[in-house]
Amino acid sequence: MASVQSPYPVLFRRVITGLILGAIAGAIQVWFFNRDLMHLWAAIAGGVTYMTTWVFLTDWLKLAGGKILLGAVSGLLAAVVWWAIAVHSDNAFIQAVVAGLCFGAAYAWSDQRIT
Repeated sequence: MASVQSPYPVLFRRVITGLILGAIAGAIQVWFFNRDLMHLWAAIAGGVTYMTTWVFLTDWLKLAGGKILLGAVSGLLAAVVWWAIAVHSDNAFIQAVVAGLCFGAAYAWSDQRIT
């Protein structure tokens, strides 16, 4: 009898990882850069968005383009979520997009090298 493995534990682990990484990034923003608490909540939401989007794009939808490119797209979406919560100015949006693309691709690259 073949056992069917549920895909939800992978999603759950990624969401928890995104929550932890987002909380660390938000705490750094609040503590060292004297930002308000909206930056903390935005970073947590961005981390969870990044990880869940990455699972959907790479593991469940299996889109073409490689994990690094899809990691960059996930980072872009997470940056948009962060910007929408934390800051409402045009120049911060561009910075968030660039940072999201770079960090998303870098995390996907590092994760791909581990597996």
